[in-house]
Amino acid sequence: MRGTDVSPADAEVSPPEVIDRRAYIIDDEPALRSTIRRILTPTGILTEEFESGEAFLSGPAERPPGCILLDLKLPGISGLDVLKRMRAQGMRDPVIMISGHGDIPLALSAVKAGAVDFIEKPFRKEQLLKVVGEAFDIVRSLQGPAVSGLGALTAREREVLRAFGNGTSNKAVANELALSIRTVETHRANLVRKLGVDNLTQALFLAKDAGLLE
Repeated sequence: MRGTDVSPADAEVSPPEVIDRRAYIIDDEPALRSTIRRILTPTGILTEEFESGEAFLSGPAERPPGCILLDLKLPGISGLDVLKRMRAQGMRDPVIMISGHGDIPLALSAVKAGAVDFIEKPFRKEQLLKVVGEAFDIVRSLQGPAVSGLGALTAREREVLRAFGNGTSNKAVANELALSIRTVETHRANLVRKLGVDNLTQALFLAKDAGLLE
């Protein structure tokens, strides 16, 4: 396990609001961890590296919130099992799965298990920064006052939000709740607006964090 901080020079030029952004890199390949660190550090992101799932899970129970980059194929506990253990322990940090060629079906299983996205090796710098940036949007939504917005949802909006919790579509939710697709779309837009988030994925993370969803 190894922790890496931005250098003083990087800290001086980074906007204050991004200094406390953290990325936890879990991968057994030192070269890949180093590559990710070199891409993220100049943007003001603090990184911590772990060579196995066990190393990450055995760490302190309370870590600063952050984005987790997790390799699917790890020695010992697999990346998918690490993700499942995290969720079972109540850890809601957004997880980006790192997959190799041919691992796409497994990566999709990880998304169903709670990962917010996956990237396939070898990945481009711009691709990594994009998915990490989206993950930090989720981190901010989990830390911010939006959680209290759940109380502003109507009973029907909460019902719609719960129905979306299984990763289903507008049409499936409409059928389940005996509503029109247009009505479901309206409720979806309203609940996203009330929670002050950008999309349904962030709304679902808030609901899970608040115990509204399993």
